[in-house]
Order: sequence, then C-alpha cells, then structure tokens
Amino acid sequence: MARLIETTGATTSTKEQPPPAEAGASLLRRVLTSDWAIRIATFVAFVAVWEWYGRRTNTVIFASASRTWNALYEMVTSGELWEAWRSDIWIMVTALALAAVFGLTLGFLLGRFTTPDTFLEPIFNAFFMTPKIALLPIIALWLGFQFPAKVLVVLFFSFFEIFFTVRNGVKVIDAEFIDVARAYSIPEGMMLRRVIAPASLPYVITGLRLGLLHGMVGVVLAGFFLENNGIGGLISNETSEFSMHTTFAAMISVMVFGVVMNSALRLLERRIAPWSVKEAR
Repeated sequence: MARLIETTGATTSTKEQPPPAEAGASLLRRVLTSDWAIRIATFVAFVAVWEWYGRRTNTVIFASASRTWNALYEMVTSGELWEAWRSDIWIMVTALALAAVFGLTLGFLLGRFTTPDTFLEPIFNAFFMTPKIALLPIIALWLGFQFPAKVLVVLFFSFFEIFFTVRNGVKVIDAEFIDVARAYSIPEGMMLRRVIAPASLPYVITGLRLGLLHGMVGVVLAGFFLENNGIGGLISNETSEFSMHTTFAAMISVMVFGVVMNSALRLLERRIAPWSVKEAR
C-alpha cells in the first residue's frame, strides 16, 4: 500500500511539472505578449517606417529617424538644446507653481462651498472656454514679450485644468466620509485637511498632470508668438529655415520632457495615493 501511494504521488508530481521545453515555450510566450514587449515592438516598427519614409522624401519637408537622431545628439552635446530649454524651465516652474497654488486652493474651496461656486462658475467657464491663444496679443500689450508675459500665458493654459479637475473631484467625494466627520462634530477646517484633502489626492495628481500638459502647450506657443526664444522659438526658427531634422529633434525633446514629468507625477501618485492606482487597474 505504501508503495502504491509513493508511486501515485510520484506520478502526480510528474504530471504537475511540464517538460522543460514546454515550460520554456510558455515563458517565452508570456514575455513576447507582455505589455513592454508590445510597446518595444511598436516603437521599433514606428522608427523603421519613419526611417523608410524619410529616406524617400524630400529633406526640405521631412527628415529620417537617423538624421533626426544625429541632429538631436549634436544639439545636446553642443548645448544648443539646453540653452533653449533653460529659460523655458524657469517659466514652467514659476507658472505651474502659481497655477498649482491658485488652482488647488480655489478648487478645494469652490468644490466644498456651493454658494461662491454658484456665483463664480460662469466667470471661470467663460475664461476656460475662451481660446487661450486669443489672449496672447492682450498679454503682450500689457506685459511685453519677455518672462512675465510668458509666465502669464502658461498660467492661463494650466490653471483651469488644475482648478476644474480638483473642484469636480471634491464635489464627487463619497458623502459617507463627510457624514461620519459631521457625526463627530469635526470643524470645517479640519475636515478639509483630514478628510477632503486625502480623499481628493487622485484628482489633485490628475489635475497637475493635465496642467503640465497644457502648460507645455503654452510654453511652445509663447516661444512662437512672444519673444522668439526658448524651445518654441527654436522650433519656429528651424522650421523657417527648412531644417526639418533639427526641428524634429527639438520636438522630440518636448516629448521626452513631457513623458519624464508625467512619469514623475505617476510615481508621486503611487507614493501618496496607492489605492487610486489599484482602482484604476
């Protein structure tokens, strides 16, 4: 009987473990169908098509991936790209800091208190629906073409995204949290700090990400239409000279900057609000 049990157990154990070849094929299949493998394959295919099309197109209107990479390398090593970004980074930091302070503060207050929100909502909606580019001539007339004007442009582009996202997020917070806080007679100020603020953290991060995205649009447009410098001025100047490989290189730097900042905000979200990341999955 003991031998029968041992034989049966050995047979079961053998059946549970697949052959090495089958296990290797299963592992390879999981790797090839993973998200990162699909992303890398898509990127390689995109670059290959870009290179193929660029080599068969007039260089005045298009540039291949290899020429763009060489131009990007030269612009980085020569410092030209850093020189273009240097002023824009300070503009972004200043404008986004102001947009975050005003957007988060007003978003929390107007999301929590309905009476001032009812009065001010038409004004905010009117400014939000106005194309920001239409404000550039007025801003240039009031503040000129340099640093203060560019900060105000980026502020207009980013503030409303932060404000409306946070305000709407505060409005949809689960009422049970607030009811429990009221049952314990928690003061309004403490409720904002201890209940509403933590519950609205995912909306805060989303608002900051949207503010960053639209703020980058404002930085590039300010370089086009105000003082012709920064990354927007670099793209405009290189395009006017039909230098498409350097134009594409400057545009890639904008993409990389946006991806890096967006990834940093996602990491911050995982740190301070990990539950929202799990719910999104």
